[in-house]
Amino acid sequence: MTSAITFRPHPGAETVLTHAPMIRAFRTVAEYQAAHGGIGLTKSGAWNRHAIDWIVQRMGFPNWTAEKLYSVNKVLNEFDVPPLEYLRVLLTALRLGRKSKDKWALTKPGLALAADPEAAFVAISPAFLFRFDHTEGMRAGEAPLGDWPLWLHAVGRMPDDGFTLPDLAALLYGPGVDLGWRGPAGGLFSAVAMPLEWVGLLACNHDGGLHEMVWEKTPLWHQGVNLDGRG
Repeated sequence: MTSAITFRPHPGAETVLTHAPMIRAFRTVAEYQAAHGGIGLTKSGAWNRHAIDWIVQRMGFPNWTAEKLYSVNKVLNEFDVPPLEYLRVLLTALRLGRKSKDKWALTKPGLALAADPEAAFVAISPAFLFRFDHTEGMRAGEAPLGDWPLWLHAVGRMPDDGFTLPDLAALLYGPGVDLGWRGPAGGLFSAVAMPLEWVGLLACNHDGGLHEMVWEKTPLWHQGVNLDGRG
C-alpha cells in the first residue's frame, strides 16, 4: 500500500492467474522446489541455470518467453531474466524464501502463499511496485517525475480500450514534453508500465515502437486495485 492506494483481498483467483505474470512465476518457483528440492545457487548467490531454464519454460511471462530469451542467449543466467532476479530479491526480503548453504528455498509461509493466488497478489504486487526504484538501470528515457499515486491515478484516467505511453506522458507532463524514447514517455516504459504489466494490471503486445505499443488495463486493474483506498 502507498498513500491511499490499496489492493483488494479477493480479486478472484482465476483473474490473478490469468493476468499476473509475477504471481505465475512465483508459483512456478514453488513447483520447481516441489520437483527438485531447493534451487541451486551460483557463487554470486543467484539462482542457477537449471532452475532459470526450468522456470522460464513454464511461467508464461509476456515478453520474457523461452523462445525470445534463447533467440539472444545461448544459456540463461538469472540476470538475463530480470523478472526472476527481482522475484528472488523480493521473496528473500519478505522472508518468503531464504538461502541455506548452497541452495535457496521458499519458507513454509512462502509455500503457503504460493498456494493462494489472491493472497499472493495482495502480498507481492504492492511490495514489488513500491519497494523497488524501477528507474534504476533504465536504458532509455528520462526518469519520470512523480510517484506511484500520481502515475496510478493518471493510468486510471486513460481510456479502457488502450493508450500509448506518449499519451500518458502528455497527460502527466503536458503536450510539450519529449514524447519519444529519450524523454519522459520512454522513462514511463521502464519505471511505470513494465512493473504494472509484471503484476498484471496492464497488458501490452509490445509490437512496434513506443507510439505503436498499446497498453490496456486488465480485469485485474478493475478487480484488484483501489485508488481511493476503500475496500
